[in-house]
Amino acid sequence: MDNVPEIIKAEKIAWSDLLYDVSFSVTKGSMTVIITAKEEVDAWLARLILGFIDPDRGEFSVFGNTPSSLTGNKLYEFRKRIGLVYANGGLISNLKIWENVTLPLSYMTRLNDAEIEKIGSSALKRVGYPGKLMQLPGHTPFHHKKMAGFARAMLMDPELMVYESPLLGLNHEERRLYINTAMEFHGEKDGRTSLFISSSPDILPMMKAARVIHINQGLLS
Repeated sequence: MDNVPEIIKAEKIAWSDLLYDVSFSVTKGSMTVIITAKEEVDAWLARLILGFIDPDRGEFSVFGNTPSSLTGNKLYEFRKRIGLVYANGGLISNLKIWENVTLPLSYMTRLNDAEIEKIGSSALKRVGYPGKLMQLPGHTPFHHKKMAGFARAMLMDPELMVYESPLLGLNHEERRLYINTAMEFHGEKDGRTSLFISSSPDILPMMKAARVIHINQGLLS
């Protein structure tokens, strides 16, 4: 394992009064669960990985880069390597569900409409999306939005999949389908890395083969 590259590396990062001096790493090809103490920490870590924010202090890198330092084409290429499934789906409110799901294919590939329809439909079927495609997210149940966001994150065949608060808003059967689909997707690409960021320890019995990292430092309770 010593020669396996670190996809994500955190060295003594801190944020607000919730985290301080947190260090961890996520290696290439691994399936890792980070257990946090609050959903807001889940969201913060997801934004940190994509480069939207910096830690208050400490060093943080993804694919050997400080995400927030990237700009222009380098940032574009960096984010193409990552599939993020937001806790609430992360859908754009003024785009219909189908438009949200296929947005990466429309903007980042040269696929024609028929190819996009085939790939998008397959991804939605795979995650078990049961809802309407031509309605806006505001009229869509929370679980359906989450599944649509999951399908969208899959489409670019990312090297790194990040799942923010994966169990949030799901019942028992929906959780089982979500986690099983994520684990299957993990195994389909050689070297794919999957990171689950969850404040719910209920995820642990569902992912017994995963490496577990607890980062609860700095909580005021």
